[in-house]
Amino acid sequence: MTLNENVMTTMTMIGKAIEKGAVEDIKSYLQTCDTITTNGMPGVRADKINTNLSKMVASENIEIKLFKRSSWKGVLVVDKGNKMLFSVCTQNTLERIVKNKNRKSPHYAQTMVNTVNKDEKAEIKQMSISDFNPLFAVEFTDDDFEKDFFSIMEEAINEFEDYRFWVVSYEVEHFVMKSISAILMDRDFDKVQEVSILETLKPNFGDLTVVEPKQEKKKDVRSLLSVKAGISSSKSTEPERHTEILPKSVEENKEA
Repeated sequence: MTLNENVMTTMTMIGKAIEKGAVEDIKSYLQTCDTITTNGMPGVRADKINTNLSKMVASENIEIKLFKRSSWKGVLVVDKGNKMLFSVCTQNTLERIVKNKNRKSPHYAQTMVNTVNKDEKAEIKQMSISDFNPLFAVEFTDDDFEKDFFSIMEEAINEFEDYRFWVVSYEVEHFVMKSISAILMDRDFDKVQEVSILETLKPNFGDLTVVEPKQEKKKDVRSLLSVKAGISSSKSTEPERHTEILPKSVEENKEA
């Protein structure tokens, strides 16, 4: 899929919201929190990112959709202009979604790839245990996924025809953003397309470097002076002269 400039702009804004929430906002949180432990930091980080999405990404054509799963609230970015849905999670969370085969209800990302992305097919497929033993296959039906989609979006799947669902996964370590990528996946969570967003967040130092025009060097006052040797006393009837230091312009007039 070829991504146009508008799509890249949306992805970049999402990346900036993630970077601010996971780095700058967490630094500020740790400086101001008055607790001896920070066990709630993953939740705080998610809340900061979600808030940044609503402040930095939402627009006339981009909606921030809140949905509830038990006591947890999630966020989806609905880009109506480009017909894309985005969710945000850490790289570790994305890996756990794929590995967990014992769910009693589908994870919201499972629902999205099995409804919005149901026609996508990755060129490279990963072998899973269900390929060898069908008993390990996901037990959810298309009807289960469609009902869950409605509970999330409060609209039927046919209202999102031609949309695609992307997961924006990130990895941060010691306040350094290691990676941010937008990933389009098929029903098996195999990658159809991956776009790195990290490079778009780096400042262009070339634009920040201003080359000052060369200024003409000021003439050193010593370069305007010349030294005139005095006349030896042995060849002169006049009193001995001392060495004179004269401006060059005066020297040239005297010699002319």
